[in-house]
Amino acid sequence: MPTPLWAGATWLWEATRLRGFRLLRPDVVGTVWTAARLYGLPVPNRVRDHALHIAGDASCIRVNRPGIVLHRHQRLNHNDFFDLPLLAVPHLLIEVAPFLDILELVQMGDAVVSTRFSGPKTSIEHLRAELASRKQVRSRKLLEQAISLLRNTVDSPRETWLRLWIIRNGFPEPHVHPEVHSHIKNITLHPDLGYPGIKLAIEYEGDHHRTSPEQFAGDIERRQLIEAEGWTILRVSKRTDMSAFGRLLAQHLSM
Repeated sequence: MPTPLWAGATWLWEATRLRGFRLLRPDVVGTVWTAARLYGLPVPNRVRDHALHIAGDASCIRVNRPGIVLHRHQRLNHNDFFDLPLLAVPHLLIEVAPFLDILELVQMGDAVVSTRFSGPKTSIEHLRAELASRKQVRSRKLLEQAISLLRNTVDSPRETWLRLWIIRNGFPEPHVHPEVHSHIKNITLHPDLGYPGIKLAIEYEGDHHRTSPEQFAGDIERRQLIEAEGWTILRVSKRTDMSAFGRLLAQHLSM
């Protein structure tokens, strides 16, 4: 069966369950956490719901099977994603919003408009249009706030977290992936976040930056090339003292 290159065991399990159930009920599509996982979106670890969530239109008959949750919709829009019928992404974000906080929702929204995991799966404009087209929406204000914070080309949920941390702590919003042209190698580099006006870059360092020799070597060269262009790089990891980082950032921004 069609499978994305990034798929792991969880994706294969969810895909097999949905495909198997649709042999019995071809009128349903994947939705909520089932669809989110199959789209490759960052479902929070705290979400322990692993039921098979399916959606049908208003005429869809009941499903009485353990581990299956049916959702009915007056208007059912879906996409085919690797031959899997899934609730359309703009509709999906509206469905999951009541169960997420603002950070989680922006992390998921950043993921759907980025090129990660076979994306982009929608655009910020389509998300706004979908929300505006609906009269009754739970968590409308939360969704409006989240959509206003979405940015294209974000690489990871932790990058989203760092950007929102900076904004929430009163600093100017940094650019996502500012351009740094390296004259040494005649290439353009893109640090995670930055302030081009003062040549300040901010990088989030995940564990894979340390555990992969190739990644580690590439990071060293990349950092040297950026610094050769007169930029300063601040690095953040999950172990960073964010209070100290805030003071350091304020010093660079002269706040």
